[in-house]
Amino acid sequence: MTSDRICVTLINRISVFMKLFAAVNPHKILIVMVILMFMSGCMTVPIPRIVSKQELDFAGALEYLRSGNWQKARPLLERVCEEPPITGVTDEALFRLALLHLGDDGTKGVARAQALLERLRNEFPLSSWTHQATPLASYLTGTKVLRDRQRELKTLYDLNLSLSHDNRELRQSLERLKQLDIELEQKIKR
Repeated sequence: MTSDRICVTLINRISVFMKLFAAVNPHKILIVMVILMFMSGCMTVPIPRIVSKQELDFAGALEYLRSGNWQKARPLLERVCEEPPITGVTDEALFRLALLHLGDDGTKGVARAQALLERLRNEFPLSSWTHQATPLASYLTGTKVLRDRQRELKTLYDLNLSLSHDNRELRQSLERLKQLDIELEQKIKR
């Protein structure tokens, strides 16, 4: 019901009240009516807000996170992030899901967290969750660079070992050739 409809209903009820008490001084009734109207202020009834499935899933996920049950919270957060974005819900869900992925084994979890933080930055640039995610995203980018460099170093180390082994074999072959050459010269001289 709209507030105008409620006010009309209130006025109708007051007029019925006035008809019932017509024998009483009308000025007193009018004064009482005005006082009642000011006291009620044409009250409006709050219209209940429809809560989406996405918001319910997010509320459930937050409850699971508060109780420490992140395994049950993760699928709910993923469902929230798969639906069309809702500011204030999806942005926080992206941030929290990224944090959960950081606990995964291997580099896939970190890569997934980075992708979620990137999505957060792109879809919700003005969100407070984006501002909170910025240092984390920078840190993750820095650690990715370090991991890549470590991988390069390991590759170079493996190549160095392989070259050292090949070098050793070449020296041994060269020494054998020298030895064979000396033996051949000695046989020729005889």
